[in-house]
Amino acid sequence: WERFLSSLKSLAKRDQRTVFRLTLVKGWNMDEINNYAKLIKIGRPDLIEIKAVTYCGTSDGSSITMNNVPWHEEVREFAKALVGGAEGVYGIAAEHKHSCCVLLANKEKFLREGKWFTWIDYTRFNELVGNFYRNGEGFTSLDYLAETPKWAVFGAEEEGFDPVELRHFRNGKGPG
Repeated sequence: WERFLSSLKSLAKRDQRTVFRLTLVKGWNMDEINNYAKLIKIGRPDLIEIKAVTYCGTSDGSSITMNNVPWHEEVREFAKALVGGAEGVYGIAAEHKHSCCVLLANKEKFLREGKWFTWIDYTRFNELVGNFYRNGEGFTSLDYLAETPKWAVFGAEEEGFDPVELRHFRNGKGPG
């Protein structure tokens, strides 16, 4: 436990992106919001990805069933509650309903004039890495930000589905 806490403290000192990933398992860890908030205060990650557990079938090594898989709305509610326990540092930046995933981001770093910048400008990132290896020039995660697409922003009508992608519906479960 002490090594884990030490790792969290180390993460708080990093200049590059740091991410906590919380996998929610209904009936196991979804009532631990206050404890997660305490760990977040220690590690101060840039981003927090909150995702529902993926059920992979029956196994002798796991007692997880489909009943332990939270719905996207439950993941959203957990995210809202966690933001409330994070003393205003984080906001809900993005979501992807199909993946049952929500992204929290540090508002001071990633929210600019009311828009989220959680994506990576890979061209700029590669330039910065090249400069680092050529002349030792340092950089931070703030140097290669890209705006989060409107369709990925939390609360968007598309719920994280890229409109240029073809969405397939199964079992007759098409849109409205």
